[in-house]
Amino acid sequence: MRKFLTLLLLFTLMACQSESQKRNPLKEVQLETPKGELIRTSIMYTDEEQMKGLSGTQESDYDADQGMLFFYKESGEKNFWMPDTYFDLDLFYLDDQLKILDIVRKLPHYIGRNNPDLIPRARAVWCRHTLEMKSTSQIAQGLKIGDQLKWISSLDLAETEKQLKTKD
Repeated sequence: MRKFLTLLLLFTLMACQSESQKRNPLKEVQLETPKGELIRTSIMYTDEEQMKGLSGTQESDYDADQGMLFFYKESGEKNFWMPDTYFDLDLFYLDDQLKILDIVRKLPHYIGRNNPDLIPRARAVWCRHTLEMKSTSQIAQGLKIGDQLKWISSLDLAETEKQLKTKD
């Protein structure tokens, strides 16, 4: 029985290790809020990824604990609009250390792209990165300006930035 339990534990550990190895730290991380809540976060780094964003993502396919981080190489004025979105978003504008500088709440969704004049746009904000979350998310609703998010990944934030810069 002891041998069986040892083997079971070994296989469980191997499965967990291989699962964590499948995660690409340059694509997926977790962000921890000051309250200890975890946001499963996709990193959007390339121009193509950032242009697509959450366009076409159905509300049922995006959980309340998910976020999309627009990861930029430099600080600057960031503009966002919401073509072909299916749920309202909260946008969190972050500095280079993931401190929340500004927030746009409940940016309306807009299904389609046919009439660009009707597509909702967020005000431009000077920041380094931007995090998008569902407006209905309890985690998003609890975040406020000045909150410091914590980067949780096999690579720290500086190493992630370094590796993403070398991908250019």
